[in-house]
Amino acid sequence: MKTKKTGKRLYSTGNPRKKKGIEVRVPAALICCVILTAGCLAGCGGAPKTSASAASDIPAAPAESDTAEGSAVSEKPADPADSADRAESAGTAPASSGDTSAAAAGTGSTSAAAAGTEDTSAAAAGTDSETAGGRLLKYIDAWEEWHTMTVDPDVRETAYNASQFISAEENPQWMIYTGKGSEEYECLQGIDVSEHQGTIDWQAVAEAGYQFAFIRVGFRGYGEAGTLVEDSMAVENLQQAQAAGLHVGTYFFSQALNEEEAAEEAALSVSVIEKSGVEPDLPLMYDPEIIKDDDGRANDITRDQVALNTAAFRETVETSSTCRVDIYSNLPWEHNYFDTDTMNRYEIWYADYEPLPQTPYHFTWWQYTNEGTVPGIEGVVDLDLWLRKK
Repeated sequence: MKTKKTGKRLYSTGNPRKKKGIEVRVPAALICCVILTAGCLAGCGGAPKTSASAASDIPAAPAESDTAEGSAVSEKPADPADSADRAESAGTAPASSGDTSAAAAGTGSTSAAAAGTEDTSAAAAGTDSETAGGRLLKYIDAWEEWHTMTVDPDVRETAYNASQFISAEENPQWMIYTGKGSEEYECLQGIDVSEHQGTIDWQAVAEAGYQFAFIRVGFRGYGEAGTLVEDSMAVENLQQAQAAGLHVGTYFFSQALNEEEAAEEAALSVSVIEKSGVEPDLPLMYDPEIIKDDDGRANDITRDQVALNTAAFRETVETSSTCRVDIYSNLPWEHNYFDTDTMNRYEIWYADYEPLPQTPYHFTWWQYTNEGTVPGIEGVVDLDLWLRKK
């Protein structure tokens, strides 16, 4: 989908500047992560899923009250594609959900960040420090709003040096990893799509060097009715992407309010995959999102309920199919919605449209832009990096 996306696609979870309701992705600004200590702010380079996020789709408006879904912005990097779908997902967490920055807290800090003049220079990046309350990380969301989070020491850390993600010489659109431990990974380039991309020439996509794709199988409308909708291009995309030789995964844009609704979303996902006759070799991504610019039905969901919904989605999928479930996320969602157990249990498809990934936590896939151009696809599309262990 294409509306503002918050790296978890719409805040709606993978960015407005734009991810898995409706959003328009906007080019990400220079990224800057700032780590705070005692009263002092130092910067640390990072990136903004969508969030749910994510990805960059906006679900086609259903016939009933859920048509609103087609025009909302979702959050999940950026918190984030599908904005509409993912509600797709771009993302930024609302200030009410825990922004502890100096400016928000009214502490009278005179640092550049507190004064509204964020230091985004290279020199500001790479510093890390501790406070009495733990490590603080300052990050920017898809709407170019700043937030401060306490890093959870119990969540598995990233294995990558964020400053060592660079553009590939082969294709400047692509991101690759060249830092410490890079010899342990293959950098595979991929895309994520939905019906919003229309008919895709998958052979042209493969010939352009793309090796995997996450394909939306459906979404739940973010209106009060919460209608379940199958992505109209899911079956064709699954079949043709696999036939072209790509690794194939899927995602579902969730607006579940409880475990029962999450299980319904899982059942629809499995039914669409089975109908395609394809056995995906990548996970089915659970992509819950918040609709930042509209009254989304799940906007008031709690961290505890997200954990219950995620578990219900996984259990339904894994007891009725051979699919594996993982999650689509962005930094606002990691800050405000996914708990420690959820973050550690699943592999993460992380959305962030900043030049470098800002998350301090582990991830396997990075949705790094919603403005890619790919042969065989009309218009812009989300691009993804898969750091596959050798």
